[in-house]
Order: sequence, then C-alpha cells, then structure tokens
Amino acid sequence: MVELAIKRQDHWAYRFTIMITLSVIVAVMGLSANSAAVVIGAMLLAPLMQPVLGTAACIAMALFRKSLRSFGVVALATLWAIALSYVLAALFVNGELPNEVTSRTAPDIRDLIVALAAGTAGAYATVRRDASSSLPGVAVAVALVPPLGAAGIALEAGNATFAWGAMLLYTTNLFAIIFAGVVVFVVTGFVPPRRLATTFRRSSLVAAVVGVIVVAIALPLYSASTSAVERSEREIEALGIVSDWLGATDRRTAPQVVFDDQRITVAVRSFDTPPDADPLIDSLQLAFGAERIVSIEWDRVDQATTTTTTPPTTTIVSDDERRYLEIEAIVDRWLADLGPDAGGRRDALSVVGNVVRLDASGTIESPPLSSLTDLLDSELEEVVEVQLTWLERENVPGEEPVPTPDEVLAARISVVAAAWAEEQEVSLLSVSFDGVEAVVEVAGPAPPDAGDLVREINDLIDADDQVTVLFVERRDITTTTSTTTTTVAATASTTVPG
Repeated sequence: MVELAIKRQDHWAYRFTIMITLSVIVAVMGLSANSAAVVIGAMLLAPLMQPVLGTAACIAMALFRKSLRSFGVVALATLWAIALSYVLAALFVNGELPNEVTSRTAPDIRDLIVALAAGTAGAYATVRRDASSSLPGVAVAVALVPPLGAAGIALEAGNATFAWGAMLLYTTNLFAIIFAGVVVFVVTGFVPPRRLATTFRRSSLVAAVVGVIVVAIALPLYSASTSAVERSEREIEALGIVSDWLGATDRRTAPQVVFDDQRITVAVRSFDTPPDADPLIDSLQLAFGAERIVSIEWDRVDQATTTTTTPPTTTIVSDDERRYLEIEAIVDRWLADLGPDAGGRRDALSVVGNVVRLDASGTIESPPLSSLTDLLDSELEEVVEVQLTWLERENVPGEEPVPTPDEVLAARISVVAAAWAEEQEVSLLSVSFDGVEAVVEVAGPAPPDAGDLVREINDLIDADDQVTVLFVERRDITTTTSTTTTTVAATASTTVPG
C-alpha cells in the first residue's frame, strides 16, 4: 500500500512533484537533442507508474475513492508535464521536430500490446518482491513521460496532428497499464481472500464494469490510433519529400505540410529564394494522388547584415499598414483644420476592418463627427464607421508659489532691519532666517547699538530662536601724499541671544 502511494507518507507530494518535474526536463532535452539515451533516463526517473498502478490496485480492491484520488494525481501530473514541456520547447527547441518526437506521434496496435504486457509485468513485479528488479525495464518499455514531452513540443511548434498522436500513445499506455494491473492484482491474490469472500458480488460487478469500460475505451482508441497513424505517416512522408526538395536551402523555421480534402499546402519560411516548384508538385502528387492540388506558401525573410556603409533600405508595407498610415494622416489633418485655438491632439487610433476608433482631445467642445466621417469617406473612397471619444481639456493658468512661513517671517525681518539701518545711517547688506536663527549684516563707519533691532526681531520670532547682527566697518584710509593706495577692512560681530 505504501509502495503504490495508496497509503501516503509524509512529504510524498513534494517528492513526487520534484521527480516528475526533473523527468520532464530530461525528457524534453533528450527529445530536442534527438538522444535516445537521455530519453531512456527520463523514463527511469518518471514516478508516474506508482499512482497508475495505485489506481489499478484500488479498483481491484473496490476502494473507489482512493482510486479516484490516485487517478487525480495522474491527471494533474499529465497537465503539468505538458505545460512544462511546452515552456521548455519554446526556450530550447527550434527548427524541424526531431525524430525522437515524430516517432512518438503515430501509435498502433503494437504499442497497445506492449503496454498490456509491460503493465502486467509491472503489476506482477509490485506484488512479488523477487521480481521487483524488473520494474526499471517496465518503465522503459511503457514510456509515460516522453509522449507527454513530445505532445508539449508539438503543441509549441503548432503541429496539432503530432500532438494528438503523442497523446494517443500516452492514453494507450495509461489505460493498458490500469487494465492489466487490475487483472494481475486480482489473479495473484493481492486482494485479501477474506475481503474477496465478503465483497465477491460487488467485486465481480466492479470488475465487469471496469472490463466493459476498458474495452469501450480500447475500441475507439484503436480506431483513432489507426487514423492518427495514417495522418502522421502521411505528414512525415510529405515532410520528407519537402526536405529533399529544399535541399541546402537556408530555412528560417521547419516547413509545415497541411492536408485538406483535395489540397496539400506547404508553408516554408526561408532567407533564400524558392527553387523550382514543379519537382515538388510532381513528387507530392505521385505519392498522394494526381488529383491533389499542391499549394506552396513561400515566406521569404530578409536577413540582417552588418556593413561598413549604410546600405539602401527597402521597407515592404502591408496593405493594412498602408491603410492605417493613410487614415492616420487624414485624422491629423482633420485635427489641424480645427484651428490653433482648438488644440486638437490625437491620443489613440486603431483601425479594425471598417471601424476607425479615435481618442482625441482639445480645448473646445467635441467637433461634429460628420466632418471626420465625410473626410475619411472621400479620401479613402470607401465607407467606414468612425467611433470618436473626445476629451475637452481646460487650460489652467499657472499660479505663483505660496511662500513658506519662514520666508514670510524673513520678509518681515527685512522690513524691520531696513528701517533700523536707515535710522542708524548704516547700510543693510543681507537678511536671512532659517527657522532657527535670524542673521542681519550691516556696514558703516562705526558699530551702532543693535539692542533695539534685536528686541524688535525677538518680537517676531519664537523665544527659542536666535538673533545675530554682523557689522562690517568701512573707513576711508586713502592718503594723498603717497602714490600707494592701501585698503583695510575690519569686521565686527555682535551676537545677542534671543
């Protein structure tokens, strides 16, 4: 019960998530590198066999809630494996799909037989400890994670046919293992005899229902598998013909081949010019029928080059881009015709089909929509639907910044200091106040009494603030009897606490 994860141990989910993540990473790297050895390593790492056989064991013992729980683990692991492989493929897989991927996209009856045999061996090795050494071989024979990795890679490449084929292989292996496991767990005595005796009727009914469900799934699965095989083999054969036709052509991405009812479409992106298409058409019609119509879509990509001089640049503009630029020019001209006072401005413009959506603004009310519609219809020579969203802007005049309280107080101190300096017949040099100290600097022939000034400033500022009065003495010491002029400046500082 513990080995099959029916009886869960501590941190089992964490360990299972880590191992399934690592196995998917190894599988995708092996598939992208076309390395069978690395893919086999991913098979050995994958822990999916445990909950799959756990589902079979719970069905055999009629523990239906536990079987649903185990199968739920399988379903979540399946979704996680496909999503992770899709992301890894977007990062690391480029160009044509490797053979390790395409080989897992066309399951047939042989894969079903292998899955039944390997599922039987896996269930038997779980019951009999002397055969447990066979479990690694079972993991290799019935690959569960590599098909999921192939499905994610094919989905990222946009090849739904290959992705469906890989999922068919995974589904075939999954249900074959569960069916074989149920049979083995019942036949080998895994279910306790006493439990079988007490639940014989219910167990028989459940076994019959499980058998019917498995057969019901197997028949359409086999039919779908054969259909997918035909489609995949046909596409693989066509890709081989296309690759031979391309030869050494520099391809930007892997070529795509799509089969419709009576048409074969070949899509190629390349830096080179296309070769003669007649050999390809003849080969495809010879392989798949002369009545088939072969269409070749060749998308040439310009390759950027670095030169010492600037080469001439040729820009190919699509019809949609050209139409958008034309509508954009018409809209800008319409806004300009509103006049300079309108301040018309294009904020956003989108063109979807025949619908033109314009977000614009200006300093006037919304102009009539008919003027823009008539202009577009006449210029484009077609009828378009215009959706206009107009936002009226208002010009707000700039205001003078509001002075701070310290600046207001400094101005008042300047007025007081200027009046005092005029009375004392001294020059006022500067006044400043930083919120803590008021500094007044004056100059004159002799230091005046600054007591009145300090008291007046103290009445304006807080009691904790300080007042400092600086005095610069100015004297004329020019002598006329000497040709030498000497200037001496003396500075005095008077500080009066507030």
